[in-house]
Amino acid sequence: MNVLHLVIAESSLETVPKEIADHPIIQRDAWRRRRDPSKIILDRSRHHEAMTRLEDSHKRGRPDIVYLTLQVTQYTPLNVIGMLRTYIHTINDYLIYIKPQTRIPHNYNNFIGLFEQLFEIGRVPPQGEPLIWLERGKIRTLLDKIRPDIVFLLDDVKGRESSFREFATRLLTYDEPCIIVGGFPHGSFSEDTYSIANEIVRLGKHRYTTLVITAKLLTHIESILNIE
Repeated sequence: MNVLHLVIAESSLETVPKEIADHPIIQRDAWRRRRDPSKIILDRSRHHEAMTRLEDSHKRGRPDIVYLTLQVTQYTPLNVIGMLRTYIHTINDYLIYIKPQTRIPHNYNNFIGLFEQLFEIGRVPPQGEPLIWLERGKIRTLLDKIRPDIVFLLDDVKGRESSFREFATRLLTYDEPCIIVGGFPHGSFSEDTYSIANEIVRLGKHRYTTLVITAKLLTHIESILNIE
């Protein structure tokens, strides 16, 4: 394997939708932070009451899932040596590209501020060579660009069961495989996401969070490759 492509798909990462920007909960949070209500990141921990108006609200308002997963991917040895590429696809069909050398803030509030800037400006940093940038597009758009050898969707509902080590070993037989993990807390992938996978895999015998799945899988790959 030369490069592993990892897509965090249908992620609960978005700015406050217009239909709830006038809600008192949103207004108070924006006033406290001295921000435009439509430019703050939607977060269920602060905006739960307002989110009851939203369609598919059970899949939204959880930017912490992306935050925690990036804490693994960007600092893992596999990424440090240049063998991992991580991308984010959001529930509203934005694609976020992250260069391997990008260091994601360890502080959650700083992470939120960084991604609010990203949604507002379209890139981070605002000047010079971007480390993170954003564009409109579906996962298919991304796959057309990176052209992986094979696409695996990791799903605990429809997937064929495999152990982490068995799957890690299999990934290493491809030059540039792509794995898709969910960036949302509840529910299933959309049919469009299911349709782009060459194979759907369920890892382990239990239901795991995206963070645990990603960490365990990358650790197994690094162990097999003897990367420390």
